Amino acid sequence: MNESRTQSSVVEPGSSTHAPSVIARQLGWAFFLTLAWIPIANTSPYGDLSHWYTDHLHHSFATWVAIKKGLAIYTEQFQTIWSESGWPYPLKSWGNMPGYAYPPGIFVVFLPLVLIGKPGILSPRAFGVCAVLWMLALAAFAFHSVLKALQALPPGSRFATGILAWLILSQMGLQGFFDSSYIACGGYMVAAIRRDKHERALQWFSAASLLHFRSAVLIPLAAYAFQQAIRGRRWPEGWPWRTIVLLLSSGLICVVTFFLMYPATAAFRAEAVRVLSNPNAQAVVIVISLVTAAILLKAREYLATATLAIVVGLAELEVQNFWWHGAMVLFVPLAIGIRPASTNQVATWLRGVALFWCLAIHPIVWRDPPGQVFMEFVKFFKT
Repeated sequence: MNESRTQSSVVEPGSSTHAPSVIARQLGWAFFLTLAWIPIANTSPYGDLSHWYTDHLHHSFATWVAIKKGLAIYTEQFQTIWSESGWPYPLKSWGNMPGYAYPPGIFVVFLPLVLIGKPGILSPRAFGVCAVLWMLALAAFAFHSVLKALQALPPGSRFATGILAWLILSQMGLQGFFDSSYIACGGYMVAAIRRDKHERALQWFSAASLLHFRSAVLIPLAAYAFQQAIRGRRWPEGWPWRTIVLLLSSGLICVVTFFLMYPATAAFRAEAVRVLSNPNAQAVVIVISLVTAAILLKAREYLATATLAIVVGLAELEVQNFWWHGAMVLFVPLAIGIRPASTNQVATWLRGVALFWCLAIHPIVWRDPPGQVFMEFVKFFKT
């Protein structure tokens, strides 16, 4: 075993090497089973927790339209191509946007719902519940991936990081958002890097890049994994070319689809205002981020610092203060300890600082704190 690894990866004599994996799997199942009854029991016409989120319905509709219209799902405003689609549950939203504002991996995510919904057997609410349950299953996979990552990382504030992940992912699943899919890829990517499976980590990054543009937050981790994957290998015969081709192909697809959809967002962009156009909010975010980055740099946590910088850069460009856009903050505490160095005590302190940063900037940039899900639970139980 690599001696640079911390005691988190050492198995005690007499203990089962499978125990951590079993625990993560059980907690992933618990995540889903303890929450799955909520969309079934609630009275929302869309199946979501708050009675007004409809992204799970829109993406299902858009996926059906994509089957019929092809690349027009990126190049045309959705309102110009949604008529007479034959979809049983049409939803007239995103009219001034392209039907897809994500890489084409979204097609794979929502194709099962298209197969379920196209016959039109289910009522609109029943289809909404099915869609939310599918999003909740994706969130459970994401939660499992975060636990796997935390198990592989040095001990330190792991329980608190897991709680933050639960808060973000439970609300994401119950409200019908698929963004947890790229979070899942990122979590498995972190776990793969820590286990020296760097090619596997790059494959997870390729999957994330095909699912969501915000997977850009994983670029520092991908760069590190690539460096490690080619380290000590002779050029060119020793390089992992299959993985490199996959990486380049997924990156190219991501970039091409972004540029395909960008012109169709002109009407939306003309009315959009940057969230951090308020100088006071911008100043608070910058000061907190600079202090956090300085602490991380002093501890030589370069991957976490680079990840934080990308999150702040994307926050500067943000024009929608939607809470689910801020889920990427989770990768700052998850990036701590990826590179061998920290003692457990230092990891505890640094991850605590990163968690404070997450909780501080999230409500400033993305409106709601991660704990907002509890407010939604209160509303649910009162109805």
